[in-house]
Formats: sequence, structure tokens, C-alpha cells
Amino acid sequence: MNIAAVVKDLSASQNAFYMIKEFNKLISNTDISVGAFIQRPAIPTTQTLFGYKMSSFINSYSGVLIPTSLEMTRICLKASSNTNIFLYLWDLDWLESPVHFSSAMDILRNDKVKIIARSHSHAECIENFCNKKPVGVVSNWDARQLLELINAN
Repeated sequence: MNIAAVVKDLSASQNAFYMIKEFNKLISNTDISVGAFIQRPAIPTTQTLFGYKMSSFINSYSGVLIPTSLEMTRICLKASSNTNIFLYLWDLDWLESPVHFSSAMDILRNDKVKIIARSHSHAECIENFCNKKPVGVVSNWDARQLLELINAN
């Protein structure tokens, strides 16, 4: 199984720290290949034991993509690759900065996109915003929870 996160960068942030920490755990399982696609280069917040490349290479990827924002999900949807998309909404984009409602709904309500919430309160906010229930909750990129959700969907 191929799993790749799609993030803006791997610089110092909670999102990058937990993602790297949990993906580093996953590499011990030889049945799983993990990696990441980034939009801009930056020094990783901690040592990565997996490969990562620029988001422009998503077109040649086959497997599970886990974008963490609406913008990263839009990139995944435009790619002509064989992927399953699980949007892990780390931050609720529409609470951080203004978003175009129709564009956000096109992404969130897309049948190809399965939404994962960071917490139960985030799940409620997501469902209230787009009227689509997340497929589950994963706390801080927890590898076990993430694999269970991916395998169940």
C-alpha cells in the first residue's frame, strides 16, 4: 500500500511534526510505502525516514493521498493519477482565512474526497459547514487510527 501526505511544507509546525513522527513509525511495516508531497521546500521539523518530493510529481503517483487543506486537495483532484483522496483537515481553512464558498463546497462535497477530522469538535464543524460527515477522526496523525480508516474506506 502506498500512502503519501500532501502538505505545504515540512517546516516547524504541529502538523508536520506529528505527520513525520507517525510516518516514521509506519516505515517499519514493509507492506506500506509512505512518503510526502510538498508545495514548497523547507528544512523538515525533525528527521524524516521516508522520501518526499514536490507536489508537481503527484501525476505519477498511485495510492492513497492525504492532503491537509483545501488548497492541497484541489491539487490532488486536478492530478491525473490513480489515487484515493483522504482530506485530513488539520485546520479548518474557512475559520483561518476567507474562502470562496462554492470552491470549498466543490472540494468538500466531491465524491472522490473522504474527509478525516482531527477531533470530534472539528468533525462537527466540518459537517455543519459542508453537510458532509467525515469518515472518521484521527488524533495527531495517529498511524493506527489512520490505517484503520484507510482500510475501512
